[in-house]
Amino acid sequence: MKQFVLVLTIAFVSTTSTSQTSPRLDTLRHFQPRPGTGISGLWGYTAPNGREYAIVGIAGSGTGSSSGGTTIVDITVDNSPRIVTHIVGPNSTWREMKTYRHYAYVVTEAGGGVQIIDLSRLPDTASLVRTFNYTSGTKNINRSHTITISDGYMYLNGCANWSPGGILIFSLLADPTNPQFVSEYQPQYFHDSYVLRDTIFGSAISSGGGLIIADARNKANVQTIGRIAYTGSGTHNAWVTKDRRYVLTADETSPIINDVKVWDISNLPTIPTAVSASFTVNPTSSVHNVHVRGDYAYCSWYQGYGLQIIDITNPATPTLAAGYRTSTANSLAWDTYPYFPSGKIIIGDHYNATGTGLWIFRFSELAARRPVTLLQPANNDTVRSLTSTTFRWTKTADLSKDPHWYEVRLRGAGVDTTWRANDSLSLFSGLSRLQNGQTYGWRVTARDEWNTTASVDSFRFHYRTTSTSAGENESVPVTFGLEQNYPNPFNPTTKIDFRLSAPGFTTLKVFDVLGKEVASMVNENLAAGSHFRTLDASRLASGVYLYRLSVRTLDESPHGLVESQRPSGQSHGGTFIETRRMLLIR
Repeated sequence: MKQFVLVLTIAFVSTTSTSQTSPRLDTLRHFQPRPGTGISGLWGYTAPNGREYAIVGIAGSGTGSSSGGTTIVDITVDNSPRIVTHIVGPNSTWREMKTYRHYAYVVTEAGGGVQIIDLSRLPDTASLVRTFNYTSGTKNINRSHTITISDGYMYLNGCANWSPGGILIFSLLADPTNPQFVSEYQPQYFHDSYVLRDTIFGSAISSGGGLIIADARNKANVQTIGRIAYTGSGTHNAWVTKDRRYVLTADETSPIINDVKVWDISNLPTIPTAVSASFTVNPTSSVHNVHVRGDYAYCSWYQGYGLQIIDITNPATPTLAAGYRTSTANSLAWDTYPYFPSGKIIIGDHYNATGTGLWIFRFSELAARRPVTLLQPANNDTVRSLTSTTFRWTKTADLSKDPHWYEVRLRGAGVDTTWRANDSLSLFSGLSRLQNGQTYGWRVTARDEWNTTASVDSFRFHYRTTSTSAGENESVPVTFGLEQNYPNPFNPTTKIDFRLSAPGFTTLKVFDVLGKEVASMVNENLAAGSHFRTLDASRLASGVYLYRLSVRTLDESPHGLVESQRPSGQSHGGTFIETRRMLLIR
């Protein structure tokens, strides 16, 4: 059943300066999703059709209209947010949620395990699929403090019945409604965790536990990398900057200033021993949570400070970009979600049953993503190459300011494949898998850690292998070439494609930035044609690497060689050499 709510419009703009060039923070709407109750955690969800939803934790204090649970609010239209439904759950001051595919996963300290909510029928409704509870002997996941989901794995933090309350890991990959236990990681109690590309950043809030960093490439055997320890720490949550060089921590409870701290982790596994920088809006206030998107950290703050946005263009010198105080009282801004493709930002502000509710903002430095438009191959075009073709589309956003990547899906007779591209152009080298005379469709989806936005159009092309002129042989490349590795950045494997227009002795080597050879991938005679190799960099440290292709050929026609030379003892021939850069990120 659809539910509606009267919304109060707030005509107010908060900025940090009267300058027209200063970042601008606009309040779009503010309302209480469930009057008479308090708000705890919140998160966001973007549906495949692009509609955006706030998933709001309701503390609750009774039954009926005052019951706790999870309220889902459609915030797609700026001036008309709409409550879709309320999923009843235990009354609890603490409630946290995350999403995976079209499901929301909700945990509380009040018991009941993990609620799994199906979001596939939005905007009409959402429904509780099941309550999941895992037991092992006398231990269970009845109560968890927070939840993290990353790359198809669910991490339950601070399980009350699992000493000391570290992390339990479950796989959602096979069946999102039936999580499968993988392992536990129990160095100490974790209030929260952030997981990025198989690295766990665990916030050990109690007893000065600091931030524990762990290697989770093997989910069944998580290994501790090290601990950022600092006197009096009360590490509540943590997030990593876009270049993965720094981690930001939020201290909620400790005898020291409860601020945002910046730590340099560019030299892992070496653990930093001193903070690089710190930030607070008021030394007597407490930050609750910090999230990073692009060049800004979005913070929910206590003592009525609401939303505070920090400019971390240079993380070593954080500055206030914009902020909005939700009240002058001791209201508690529980969490913020700045990941909507539209650029909207939400926070949930909790004080008591008459707390300030859900706030929706727009920040001038967080531009809305543009729909992807497909360009090449054009719709109904004919592709004739036997080896590779280029797919091209428009960018959805400025990659430097709004980190994201693209997934290209190609479907048709004998093929249904998806690959990742880090820019709006990708060379596909698998045309040999396509069937002559068949029609294939393709589309592009923009992705980040939390959202997927598919291109509004889906193009198709016709594949023909017939030569376009007498004597043309498209199975042999016209020129030599070394392609950009993909994915890039990568962890820990990446694919490198290269082309030989003539046979020759070929080497493909990888070097660090100091010129030291770290891997030899090819060192042999190869035939003309398209080739690829896969690099496994699991033993290499994070950083920039160079890979170089060198081909020495005796072909009298150099076929576009970029550098010619005469090797000793040869009367003719040439050498093709090309070098590219790639980035390994742990």
